[in-house]
Amino acid sequence: MAAWGTIVSKLARLAFQDSNRRLIETLKVNGEVFDNIQDEFLRIVLEGGIRVHSFQEARGISGVKGLSGKVVDDYSSKLGLVGQFETVESIDANHMQMVRCSHKNDPQYRAILGVLRQFVRQKLGDVAPERWKIYPKQDSTEGVPIRHQPDCRKETPHQTCYYIRLEKNPRFTGRDTILDEIEDRFFIRSECRTLALAGLGGVGKTQVALQFAYRIKYQYPDCSIFWVAALSHGTFEQAYTEIAHKLGVQRTSDEEDIKEALCRYLSLDTAGKWLLVVDNADDLALVFGSAGRSGIIQYFPCSDNGLILMTTRSQEVAVDFAQADVIEVGKMSLEEATGFLEKSLIQKEALQDAGVVDDLLNSLAYLPLAIAQAAAYLNQTKTTIARYLKLVKGAESEVTKLFSKEFRDKTRYDGSHNAVARTWLMSFEQIQQSNRVAVNLLTFLSCIEPKAIPQSILPNPESFETESAVGILCGYSFLARRRDSETFDMHSLVHIAARAWTQEHGRTESVMEEAICHLAEIFSSSDWSNRHRWRQYLPHAFYVLDRSRGYNLEGRFNLVDDVGRCLDADRRFKEAIRCYEEVYVWRREQFSEDDNSRLASEYSLARAYLNDRRIKEAIKMFEHIVEIQREMLDETDHNRLASEHELARAYLDDRRIKKAVKVFEHVVEIQRETLDETDHNRLASEHELARAYLDDRRIKEAIEVFEHVVEVQKETLDKTDHDRLTSEHELARAYLNDKQIKEAIKMFEHIVEMQRETLDETDHSRLASESALATAYLDNRRIKEAIKMFEHIVEMQRETLDETDNNRLASEHELARAYLDDRRIKEAIKVFEHVVEMRRETLDETDYSRLASEHTLAYAYLEDGQAQKAVDFLEHVVAVESQLFDEYDPDRQVSVNLLADAQERLEAEDGSWESASDDPEEDMPTV
Repeated sequence: MAAWGTIVSKLARLAFQDSNRRLIETLKVNGEVFDNIQDEFLRIVLEGGIRVHSFQEARGISGVKGLSGKVVDDYSSKLGLVGQFETVESIDANHMQMVRCSHKNDPQYRAILGVLRQFVRQKLGDVAPERWKIYPKQDSTEGVPIRHQPDCRKETPHQTCYYIRLEKNPRFTGRDTILDEIEDRFFIRSECRTLALAGLGGVGKTQVALQFAYRIKYQYPDCSIFWVAALSHGTFEQAYTEIAHKLGVQRTSDEEDIKEALCRYLSLDTAGKWLLVVDNADDLALVFGSAGRSGIIQYFPCSDNGLILMTTRSQEVAVDFAQADVIEVGKMSLEEATGFLEKSLIQKEALQDAGVVDDLLNSLAYLPLAIAQAAAYLNQTKTTIARYLKLVKGAESEVTKLFSKEFRDKTRYDGSHNAVARTWLMSFEQIQQSNRVAVNLLTFLSCIEPKAIPQSILPNPESFETESAVGILCGYSFLARRRDSETFDMHSLVHIAARAWTQEHGRTESVMEEAICHLAEIFSSSDWSNRHRWRQYLPHAFYVLDRSRGYNLEGRFNLVDDVGRCLDADRRFKEAIRCYEEVYVWRREQFSEDDNSRLASEYSLARAYLNDRRIKEAIKMFEHIVEIQREMLDETDHNRLASEHELARAYLDDRRIKKAVKVFEHVVEIQRETLDETDHNRLASEHELARAYLDDRRIKEAIEVFEHVVEVQKETLDKTDHDRLTSEHELARAYLNDKQIKEAIKMFEHIVEMQRETLDETDHSRLASESALATAYLDNRRIKEAIKMFEHIVEMQRETLDETDNNRLASEHELARAYLDDRRIKEAIKVFEHVVEMRRETLDETDYSRLASEHTLAYAYLEDGQAQKAVDFLEHVVAVESQLFDEYDPDRQVSVNLLADAQERLEAEDGSWESASDDPEEDMPTV
């Protein structure tokens, strides 16, 4: 190496770089300077009692010219100290790979980290109490003692005893943070003598405790280790009896219980240092006792030389036993879970598709027991991970069978339930025995969506009993509270197990009925001010309704109706329609056509059809409702007026404007006599009457009514309220029609800004406002902005609306008009021709919208030099308008003047043209 360094030094000097050649020369073998440095270093090490651990490269470098074999040979990689001062360990790496670790579970990293920690512990051990003198540590990942570990058993002053019922798990992976924390609390800081590991069944608490026990066996060889299964009084007594026999503990009298004798012995200093692991202490009564029987805790020894580690699913047991010294054992990380699965599988190549593996582990909630069960199934059946994943995501009955299938595991107790589902069912039974409210809450939760569960959706959410029940379920890790909130989650596998347990006890139907009634009660209001709450409830209602499709209960259909009203209020019309249709079909079969509940469901469905632009269906239903109500109810009845209002609104959307105006004027007249001017229903009818006036070209009357409505709503409604924004939209539209363009733009921009914050981009109201704003831009000669907005609007509407829908056609008309103003005449004609064709199929020839499209198409033809087509269209338009408007009407005058211009151009082209007949139908041009 010194020779190479000298060469490099010379090259650096030639390249005008500063170098210290003498420094390189000191590295020469047998060099005097280097020998002096080494002698001084060795003196310091020996006098200071410093321990050195050297790592050697185990492999040489190949494929690099000039280098072969090890760069630093075995002799050069160590100091050559004697005895305890230096230990040496090989790393499976060449020189370039030394101390280059990819992640924290890299074996090289774990080995180096283990040595560093050992040096820290050795230093702490020099000043720690003699009772916990620290010995070299075992590698926690591989389970093999580090090669430099000395045999310290000869220093043990007492007979060390090991009673560990379970084999060491060769597939154990990760969990280093938890293992290190246990060791730190027990042995390094010595801050506690009792500690509990708590967590969901199947999360790996036993395996963590088992790994820790074997770690201590190698690392602290003068510490006895005793393993006790607390599954029952019987297993606890059996373990204590066998430990007592192994230690040679004798009872002082025939009356003394062997458990008392062992407890007494381990509490003595002469018993030496010991670790007692109490595994599976899940039953509160078993641990702490109940009426008539004492708990096993009275047999836990107490000694300054002793430590007790407990594993439990119950947070209550953990806290009562260890107070604040509780470590939560959670699910594995993706990295840990992948490593565990790899160690557990026979066919390692099954892991090649990382995406499928990640998906499987996520579906298994990264739970070690579920992963072990999956690996056992894969090993036994030789099926693929993709196929197993399909089973996991399949029908619930099959998933339950899959996770209830037992498998053999030597690292778990003989006769224990190894299937993850059976493990949880045992916990459910324990909860049922201790807290009836908690088990009822568990069965309720099995009926609703397992994610994002608000506490307010629970039965009696504010009661002490419910709070206690929630605490118990969280203590068992069946529920997990989101950080600093009143929202909970339950894993889907636990959710399935809870439903299976409910079914086993024959309570599925009764529990579902109770859940339906409870949700129907809390869904009592779809008022917009409550939207935050019912939006939280909706996923849970969907879940209940989906799972109760076979239940012919009136309460179920009342809940469907409530959900539909919330969806309707949230403008999710298609989903609302599905709910309303289900309710209407059921009530139609149950009740006569004049039944109030049947009429109410028919009204809700028709209204949703109208909001979803299914106008013809809405009109048909509203006409039927109004016909029946006019026979049953007084003309001032609120329900009758509401139905007439909606029928008129449907007429208006169907461009039957005169009919709509007539009905609205009647409704408004009655409501002005019976309702206050701030009443929501009266304002809604006045709004619609003004809208009808506007569509009937009675613009001044429309503006007057709209201004009154908006003034009242500004005093009573929030600025984001849908009804207020709708009224402001229509007032702005009226201003636009009245040529108050700047005022219209100001209002439309405000409305669009509000709606973009609250409504989806495909929402009809939002698109209508954006379309109106774009029209205002166009009328204000902001043509490029208008085109950009219209193209987006038309794109959205073509995805969501029928091609004959009036709103869609109106937007396409305005887009074509914008193209025309931008001199993109061919594009404008193409769109106009489609609009005119559709409107001729759906609208009367006297409809203003149809006439406007025909007029503007004629103008586009004229601009494109197609004078004959322009004349044909304009003759028809003028003939119709002559029957509708007086001769001084401005729209009629525009059409007459444009026709005269077109005729002049045509005469200039060919010198002749034929006049139109008196019948506009005969002269209707073709597109």
